Amino acid sequence: MTAEVAVVGLGAIGSMALWRLAERGVRVHGYEQFGLAHDQGASAGETRRFSVQSQGDPRFTPLAVEALELWRELSDGELFRQTGGVIIGPEGTPAIASALASAREYGLPYESLAADELRSRFRQHVVRDHDVGVTDPLAGYLRPEASVAAAVGRARALGAEVSLETEIVAVESRPDGVAVVTRGGSKTYERVILAPGAWAGGLVPGAAGMVVPRRLVQGWYPAKNPADYRPEVFGVFERVGDISAYGFPSLDGATVKVGVKFGTHPVVDDLRRVDRVVDQRHLGRLAEAIHDFFPGLRPEPAIVRTGIEGYSPDGRPLLGPTSADHRIVVACGFSGSGFKFAPVMGDIAADFATTGSTGRKVSFLAAERQPAAGRVK
Repeated sequence: MTAEVAVVGLGAIGSMALWRLAERGVRVHGYEQFGLAHDQGASAGETRRFSVQSQGDPRFTPLAVEALELWRELSDGELFRQTGGVIIGPEGTPAIASALASAREYGLPYESLAADELRSRFRQHVVRDHDVGVTDPLAGYLRPEASVAAAVGRARALGAEVSLETEIVAVESRPDGVAVVTRGGSKTYERVILAPGAWAGGLVPGAAGMVVPRRLVQGWYPAKNPADYRPEVFGVFERVGDISAYGFPSLDGATVKVGVKFGTHPVVDDLRRVDRVVDQRHLGRLAEAIHDFFPGLRPEPAIVRTGIEGYSPDGRPLLGPTSADHRIVVACGFSGSGFKFAPVMGDIAADFATTGSTGRKVSFLAAERQPAAGRVK
């Protein structure tokens, strides 16, 4: 064996698993079917929101707190910027109640704001009389492409082997180990971490029904007064309830990235032939949402991009060994709000790949489980 552990897929989770394994002195080999920090998965789009509060399951909150420390360990100040953030929505919205409860349960800093306070402090947003908000001073934004490159770079510096532009044909259980089969041959490892993101269906046992590739749209909207959207004065945000939207401060001094979700993101049937065209009807709905809730932005986007993410039915990632072969560790289905957890989830995958278990309380993320209600936030 040339290495003890292989990591298949070097997106958010795989890159971090590679780094955390190399940090432990494990001989590790990472595989990626595309180039480093590519745009064919969920680790693209310039920014990702970070928050320690949970809008769904409070068991995620301690993982987010631990992830924050690992982000700071990896970051040189450019990967994670702490701007603070706010969640806004109608009073009584479950996501707001959950975020508030998680902050209280774990002793995190926060403020609960009524509509008048929101209008005074967050004037870039339309705040209606029935809206309330919860602030998160620890929130900020992450740079996904740079983060993936940094994690892989750190792993390489620690001795990890990396194979880019290498398509994996199969991962096979064998008596002497787990074989990673490429078009050029195969290599056998003691353990393998499968972190192929939206591409899980062809590699991860049972993932065809548990990790669904979906297409999402994000837009960058020109600011009427760019100074109002600088990171120093405008933090990350999320709108919940009757509108589902999220966004970031301006990174280029001209545009503001906003994502608006209309129902469920459409399923991608063929990842090799993704429709990247955003039709006029969708663009019209986006423009209407921007006009109604973000009056400081021009509703016609300067840039529109589509992305691909892999979602599980219950919104929780799949993390842990497979029952068929405990030498194979699954780490996928993180899309939605998974990027912020990447370093701690990568470290947990490294736990499973080296000791077969972890001290973190993640049994609710078991790779083979019955889907349940809930979503990662």
